[in-house]
Amino acid sequence: MKLSTLCSQLLPGEACDDIDSFFLEIDNFEEVPLVSRLSRIDDLLERLGPRWTSAYLLSLCSHVLSTVRIAGRARSATGPEMFLALSFTEFELHAEEGVLLPNVFYYPGPEGVALGNRRLRECGTITSAEIALVRSVFEDAGMLVGFRFCESRTDGAPGHGVVRVFAIPVSEGSE
Repeated sequence: MKLSTLCSQLLPGEACDDIDSFFLEIDNFEEVPLVSRLSRIDDLLERLGPRWTSAYLLSLCSHVLSTVRIAGRARSATGPEMFLALSFTEFELHAEEGVLLPNVFYYPGPEGVALGNRRLRECGTITSAEIALVRSVFEDAGMLVGFRFCESRTDGAPGHGVVRVFAIPVSEGSE
């Protein structure tokens, strides 16, 4: 299996294949899924199984996040003012299929930076089942170091609240 072939099968047509889209003006935050349809990873699921597919997708999404961070630095000496993290919201999919799909979460501007700072302060104060699940995928991928985990719970449709787990990248000196 060639890595370039596998990546080109997964990413064409997905929002993450255009790094410039992360620097467009938006009103609030965006959450860009690495894979928009589960059917796009059927071959990967068949080859690796759900556990290692989740770990593989996490590593790809982390690469996209790092690329966005580097592109932001290249655009401005101080980098773009934005909160960037990996996020996870599809916990029902994991319960049904065993796959945890990552998103790149970004929120530009001072409001985004403030949200990121609030989330970082909250990291470690809660260890929910969802955070434990996300941490286990990071552990499988060998990526546990370098991220801090926190969550946000918001009301959705009656009986369906939204749980969002953030994996926030931290540099060596900031922990």
